[in-house]
Amino acid sequence: MASLLIIDRDEKVRKRTLHFFTGSGHNIIGVPDFPAALEILRTRSLDVIISECDLEGGNIIGLIRETEALACHTMIIVSSPVEEVSAVVQAIKEGAADFVRKPFNQGELYVKVEKALEIRRLHLEAQNLRGQQHLIYKAGEVIGDSPRFREVLNIVEKVSRSDTTIMLRGETGTGKEMIAGLVHYNSLRADKAFVRVNCAALPDELLESELFGHEKGAFTGADKARIGRFEQADGGTIFLDEVADMSLKTQAKVLRVLQEQTFERLGSSRTIQVNVRIISATNKNLEEEITRGNFRDDLLYRLNVIRIDLPPLRERQSDILTLARFFMLRYSKKINRKIFRMSRAAEDKLLGYKWPGNIRELENVMERAVLMAESEINCDDIYLPSDRNQSSAPVPPLSAAVGTLSLEEMEKQIILQALEQCGWIQKKAAERLRISSRSLNYKISKYTIAHSSWQKNR
Repeated sequence: MASLLIIDRDEKVRKRTLHFFTGSGHNIIGVPDFPAALEILRTRSLDVIISECDLEGGNIIGLIRETEALACHTMIIVSSPVEEVSAVVQAIKEGAADFVRKPFNQGELYVKVEKALEIRRLHLEAQNLRGQQHLIYKAGEVIGDSPRFREVLNIVEKVSRSDTTIMLRGETGTGKEMIAGLVHYNSLRADKAFVRVNCAALPDELLESELFGHEKGAFTGADKARIGRFEQADGGTIFLDEVADMSLKTQAKVLRVLQEQTFERLGSSRTIQVNVRIISATNKNLEEEITRGNFRDDLLYRLNVIRIDLPPLRERQSDILTLARFFMLRYSKKINRKIFRMSRAAEDKLLGYKWPGNIRELENVMERAVLMAESEINCDDIYLPSDRNQSSAPVPPLSAAVGTLSLEEMEKQIILQALEQCGWIQKKAAERLRISSRSLNYKISKYTIAHSSWQKNR
């Protein structure tokens, strides 16, 4: 239900509109003049105003400016006869959302109100998202205080407010996209778009269209024109992740954008000019790629004006537990679990691992640990690839007859075998199955498994 206001000197128009929109489920008020409208505007939140151009005590331009001054995000629809077209044009220039010609029918007005409500919703969502991005990418709130990582943040602070191209280098999972976002949202372009493109995620033909756009009929399947990511990023920043995976042909086009800030869409001869800052990232050695003939040296020189090397997690030893606790609290909140502690053994296990997948791997490990833990995260809840090599008696293979069972029946049989081998002691069976006691209890309940010894101990 939306909150609407109609300003019209004609009482019949007000009553008819009030009746229609009240019947449509909206909350609507009608007033005849500018002073009455201001009184309502200053005392309550309104989603949409439908107003005449000329008002007693004021006009539509004054109304628009008043809503802007109050920062209330109210959408204004101008209602006016065709002879007042110049006033309508001026109102649209000043920020009115739409126009409805008088005399209007209620169905036409309803469509325009719904459209205005949708635009308002999208605007507020975008504003909210941008606010969250600013919060996420504040340098003081980025997690990590190791000397190597502080060096990275110091460089970011120095270069963010320039338009210099930046190249981020580091292993997979070291946080290159996060640093690119940190640069953008602390730059003078922060209120413009931050566009991300994973150059390794698309074949070259599609990547070229993704970056530069295409015209209708440019290739098979191009049934309509489409703007590319460089156009979307105009005035802002484009982040080219895995830049080493671009073909030489696409690299040449990106080089031109860097040098001239111009390009053409696929299938078009019209030159498009943009103002875009480029941040690129790679986990490859580009100097070696140049030697192999896979990367242009002139493009590297243009992309590599400022180089930031992101340290792997194994070289940020003092940040491991800080990050682990952060992910523990994040996923505890996300899945509504009260897991706020880690045992010393669990912490030692995290510190002793080399983290080839870096921060991304640590996050995945902690998400699983929160799911598996009882009241605190213990060593057994931290599952690492190295655990596969630890010696432990495996559950014996099932008989050939199991091949005819469903997946759930097979799982039940495995649990039953583990319980039998462990004397029906659930904790030992959970350890043998390498799941938490909580997970085993859930599955025992799910499959209605029971044993006489459990009844005696209750």
